[in-house]
Amino acid sequence: MAIAIAPRGPSDQTLLLAIRYRDEMADETPEETPSDAPARRPPPPMPSITRNLMIIMAFLSIFVLFDPSLRNALGDAAGVGLTPAFGFGGSYPALTFLLAGSLTTIISSVSRHFFTDWVRMARINKQQRALQKALMDSLRKGQAKKVERLRKVQNEMRQETSTVMLSAQWKPLAFTLLPFSVVYAWLYKFVYTDVVGRGHLYFAVPWASQANFLAIYGWFQAWLLLYIVLAIPIGQVVARLLKLFSFRKRLAALAAQGGAG
Repeated sequence: MAIAIAPRGPSDQTLLLAIRYRDEMADETPEETPSDAPARRPPPPMPSITRNLMIIMAFLSIFVLFDPSLRNALGDAAGVGLTPAFGFGGSYPALTFLLAGSLTTIISSVSRHFFTDWVRMARINKQQRALQKALMDSLRKGQAKKVERLRKVQNEMRQETSTVMLSAQWKPLAFTLLPFSVVYAWLYKFVYTDVVGRGHLYFAVPWASQANFLAIYGWFQAWLLLYIVLAIPIGQVVARLLKLFSFRKRLAALAAQGGAG
């Protein structure tokens, strides 16, 4: 669906010049009649292997969180590779949490990137802003029929947005829950074996010179909160880099098509 972008000005609502929106965005006239174009219906949901895999991974993650025997067994198995790579003999637990968080965050960001059409999301956001502006303008002018049409289009766009957002949020879980469960099981074993065993229980934070890794804040222990806090900025950086790569790749493809034409 091609979208023509008009220059900014009083008629900025012409951002929505796709055939689907042309009648709805047009100004109301005395001879105006409702559009005869059939409403676009979202495609019916298809059975998904990814959904079934996500359910399986979710149950496995729950068992890892609450079953000590499964958690210890998984932690021992993961430790064969993770302990030599990130363990440092328990001497630098904060660095271990940073590297482990980087690993799971990069996996999560890459998975989400492949299930998210960033260009489509940007297009939808621009359409929504233009549609909202046109709707507010029609309300001020008292164009009741145009308001009704625009609200129908707005509902359709919400369904499309929900489909895109759900795909971007839930499908990657099928591929990220297992790595997170494995790393969590290994970190749990690492903390209570290497960190506690070597007496490296304390770390410095801006508000305290000594904070205990085993201290509980709300529902989480300090070591798990530290792992999450260290992983968040890395995930943001990786996600933005991947998004930038997607937009540059699309722009290069459009430029190549223009040059070929």
